[in-house]
Amino acid sequence: MSRAVKNFFTTITKSYDLAKRFSGKLVPGSRIVPAKEKKNDERYQLRLDAGELVDNRYRTIILQVNAEARQKGLLRWVKKQKRGTHAVPASTKYDTETEDEDAEVKMAVDDLQRQAKEKL
Repeated sequence: MSRAVKNFFTTITKSYDLAKRFSGKLVPGSRIVPAKEKKNDERYQLRLDAGELVDNRYRTIILQVNAEARQKGLLRWVKKQKRGTHAVPASTKYDTETEDEDAEVKMAVDDLQRQAKEKL
């Protein structure tokens, strides 16, 4: 399962400007990456959703498993949670007012990846 997590984070960090995505105007529950399309949900197997903005500064970033995930370990984990794809294997905070966006993105991604590997 850690392969699916590693592949997801490797792909999104190369394909998206995460600092821009994390700092943008987001509604809690909205998708950050990848775009909500069936082919993306199948390909990426995981997604990042926006959580609440705390103190008008700290965005909660939530990692979730897509319903279209194919990796058996991800599917077993989702089934075990009894919350479907609404079960959260990882979440973190991102400082939208940081002066060093690259470091903040790295810290958030590393935290999400660490949590996901521990839970999944």
